[in-house]
Order: sequence, then structure tokens, then C-alpha cells
Amino acid sequence: MDLPDSPIDAVLLDAGGVLLLPDPAAVRKGLAPFGVEPDDETCARAHYESMGEVDRLGAADWPKVNRFYARAAGVAEDDIDTVFGVIEDLYLRQPWSPVPGAAEALLALQAAGVALAVVSNAQGTMERLLAEHRICTVDGDEVARVAVVVDSQVVGIEKPDPRIFALALDALDVEAGRSLYVGDTVHFDVERARAAGMACVHVDPCGRCPGTDHPHVASVAELPGALAARG
Repeated sequence: MDLPDSPIDAVLLDAGGVLLLPDPAAVRKGLAPFGVEPDDETCARAHYESMGEVDRLGAADWPKVNRFYARAAGVAEDDIDTVFGVIEDLYLRQPWSPVPGAAEALLALQAAGVALAVVSNAQGTMERLLAEHRICTVDGDEVARVAVVVDSQVVGIEKPDPRIFALALDALDVEAGRSLYVGDTVHFDVERARAAGMACVHVDPCGRCPGTDHPHVASVAELPGALAARG
């Protein structure tokens, strides 16, 4: 992974797909009426495959993206239109679960002296969810401390508007050029972080992204080692 040569004082992270994923048990419960019970790996892959579809479309066309998710999860073509509402519910109202290794990665970054923040399109509950899952908190109580959790529903700005990143950078008191953003799409994350003056690492475990102008990781768990390796 080729990270930028400039000093990195802060890492800002997306939540969905980086720190949290739709809970596999909730996915299986929602899809069971359609004869589908995907394992944990398939549930995770369906998320990342559908985020790759966002990038292929170059737009947040959620009806198409959610249908793509359903196919990736194993739903039969005859049920795709019927299951659309179930997929929407999984993302907006059902539980999420931690990405394996995410909490440990944030602690490692913090131990290395990197300041942290979260910037996420969410439903107004992201700070609470991250604390409940013991991933990070704003007070760092036995988990990684983040300067702020910028939740789009709370602040009234959402990606792809690059102004949402400025809120986190102000809380960190760090320049954009000395910061790195970690997200799971090109459309919402890579392009918009760049518009805000930051470099970006793309979480793409399925290897769908054809882009060669930005670094990729399979998981945020790879990031502390990559930063340590560059000094």
C-alpha cells in the first residue's frame, strides 16, 4: 500500500464498511423468508460488492445498489424487487456489528500518536453505536479516543459534500494535508476526501476498485502496520 509521503498527524474514518457492518444475524433473519441464510463472510462481501456498485454507477442510486446487495447475498432473481425494502431496513433500522480488528486498529493508531475522528453518513446514532460496540468514544474510556464523531444526521451535512470533513478537521485542529481519510467507496470517500484536501485509503476487500491513483486495504486492521512501515 503506497501511502502519501507527507506527514500524517490524523486519521479520519468512515463508520459503515470501515468500523461497522450490518449485523449478519439481522441479515439472515431479514432474508430467511426468501430462502436465503448467508454466512458471515457472504454478508460482509455483499456490503462491499454493493459499495463497488455505487462506484460503478457513480451515484447513490439506492434502489439499484440494494438490489445488487440482494443478488450478492444469494437472493433469487424472482425475489429481487420484493426484497428491496428488507435491504433498506437492514441499513437504516437493524443492528450493526463491529468489523473484526477495527477496535484494535484504532488503539494501535492512537498508541502511535495519531489523532482520530469519525465522519459518517448516519442516522443520528453513530456516536452511541461506536461506544456500545467498544470501538471508540469521544472520552476514550478503555477504547480508542476520537476527537469527534461527525454524524451527517446530526450536523445536517452528508457526503459527498466535502464540507463534512472540515467539521472533523476543525475538531482535530489538524490541516487537511496532514490527514488521511479511510472509507469504503470512491464516490463518497476517495473523491470527496480529496476535494477536502486529504489523501484517502480505500477499504476494498473484494478488489472491485480498478483505480490505481489511491491506496487500497482489505481492512482497516492493515492501516497501523502500513503507517508504521512508512515511518
